[in-house]
Amino acid sequence: ALIAGKIMCYAQGFALLSKAGATYGWDLPMPAIAEVWREGCIIRSSMLNDMATALGEDAARNLMFAPYFAGLMTTHAGALRRVVGTAVAHGLPVPAMSAALSYFDTMRTGRSTANMIQAQRDFFGAHSFERTDTEGAHHGPWGSNA
Repeated sequence: ALIAGKIMCYAQGFALLSKAGATYGWDLPMPAIAEVWREGCIIRSSMLNDMATALGEDAARNLMFAPYFAGLMTTHAGALRRVVGTAVAHGLPVPAMSAALSYFDTMRTGRSTANMIQAQRDFFGAHSFERTDTEGAHHGPWGSNA
């Protein structure tokens, strides 16, 4: 569970750095960042060596989709799910592990409940939404948009 949770935390962190770099025009060398962190005084995780390698192969790819880490997630995601489920069932907070599991589930799901946000935006502000069965912008059967 810890391995899967660590992979998800790093994957999300590097994805955020990558997005910030693209947004603000920063040239962030992701493999070098992983290497610097590996030699840091706090983190020093040997897993960062594998991350530097994966980021060197494709810095734009989310770490969880790199073959090495995808294999580890295949092996360890079930343990993460069991640990989070057991903790929740017993009323124990595991915020980092549950967030890691939520991130994993979000990233591996093509269509999710996040699509409901489009309907909510349409209801409150007539912004429209897209459908999977027909092209174009649509409005729901609520309020003045009916």
